[in-house]
Amino acid sequence: MEPEPRAKLLGRTRLLLLVAAAAVVWWVLDRSEHRANWLRVEAPRRAVAGQRLPLRVHLAPLAEPTRLCADLHWGTTRDRSTGCLASGGSKAAGREGGTFDFEIMVPPVKGLRFVTGIIYLSRAGSWHGHTLVTATEVIPVSTNTVEKVGARLEPLRLQPLADDLSGHPRPAALPRWLTALLFLAATVAAWGAGQATAGSAPGSGRRGWQIMAALLALACLWELLELESWLGAHARAMARAGDFYYPRVALQKVVISGVLAALIGFTIFIWRAHSSRRLLLAAFLLYLALSLVNLVSLHVIDRIADLSWHGLSLIQALKLACAALTLQGVRRARRAQGEINSLQTGGRDLLRATAG
Repeated sequence: MEPEPRAKLLGRTRLLLLVAAAAVVWWVLDRSEHRANWLRVEAPRRAVAGQRLPLRVHLAPLAEPTRLCADLHWGTTRDRSTGCLASGGSKAAGREGGTFDFEIMVPPVKGLRFVTGIIYLSRAGSWHGHTLVTATEVIPVSTNTVEKVGARLEPLRLQPLADDLSGHPRPAALPRWLTALLFLAATVAAWGAGQATAGSAPGSGRRGWQIMAALLALACLWELLELESWLGAHARAMARAGDFYYPRVALQKVVISGVLAALIGFTIFIWRAHSSRRLLLAAFLLYLALSLVNLVSLHVIDRIADLSWHGLSLIQALKLACAALTLQGVRRARRAQGEINSLQTGGRDLLRATAG
């Protein structure tokens, strides 16, 4: 096989592997989402103010008899509920489960644009003392009272009732400052390594060290100024203002899948690098991936990332470890670069002495 076709085949194979890795990550994220396995809900894709909205609930077998309840909550935007709009009452449900039909009147309320079905189980038939609860996806509401509610019932996606829109809790200051301090030390060390190569042979890596020092300085400012929380808060505010926060999940999955697939792909690049630089590259790239995934803030990952021990969250601990390993990686790479520079200087001196 000719070298060029072989290189093209290798490139396509790597691209396919990255796409496959992204697809696997997407599948894992999708399977990790909340799933209400105890019921299925069907309803029309549009409700009409002043008319009844039919809801059909398919209930799985239960451990004990109870009552099935259905309410409607309403909102002016997709991502923020204004509260309960109407109740559909309750129906007795036996151990065998079954199919239950509700028809709930949608009152014409000023500003009403969306409704959400709230389905729950309760022994007393009221919200107080409920056992299981889930919410349907939002259903757009038409204010044209002449329009008729569609007769076709379609499956609705289900989600947890309390969808936390506040993002991550504010990170503890001390771990963040320590992370910034470690990156500052790594910046100084990387800049010093670049200055030490000023009189070395061309291609000795001075520009690479300068670029690395700049990236490490940005990481230091990222932690010191708490830019991750600031950007995340502003992004959520803009999304809510534009009413596209609710469908954000697909974009979050795309970004996270791409980041993790790219991180896997970069392992090839890291493996090909000089052994003295592998720790530096691996630790810093892992930090960048953690920061970006944490910024995107998918709830499935947030629940893990925000686990804490004595105020230290898991994501902070990982980033702090990455910063410490990055500093160690800079020191190791700088030491190896110094040995190379010494050999080059010794070689040039030997050549001069021989020529003389």
